Amino acid sequence: MRLEFLVLALSITIAPATTLLDVKASGAGPWVMVVPPWRSADLVAERAGARLIGPTEAPPLGHLVTATAPDAAQRLAAAGAWAVLDAAAVAQFCGEY
Repeated sequence: MRLEFLVLALSITIAPATTLLDVKASGAGPWVMVVPPWRSADLVAERAGARLIGPTEAPPLGHLVTATAPDAAQRLAAAGAWAVLDAAAVAQFCGEY
């Protein structure tokens, strides 16, 4: 019984996360950049030639970023971001407030 509950709980948790992380960044942004908690989001964005936007951060690790360079999404990943996702796709996944 415990094993079935664990499998169900992991399925409910992992399936949406997998779907969300499959939404790779494309286009000119803005993007949601996911950084590890021990890294500075400002520093990652600065190294990639991007900048943080928005009044708040998405809890707990997401940050809304934008840049003018066409390869900025790839540079964000190279600078240390765990994931760079299209902000519009994330908004559709999460719904509107």
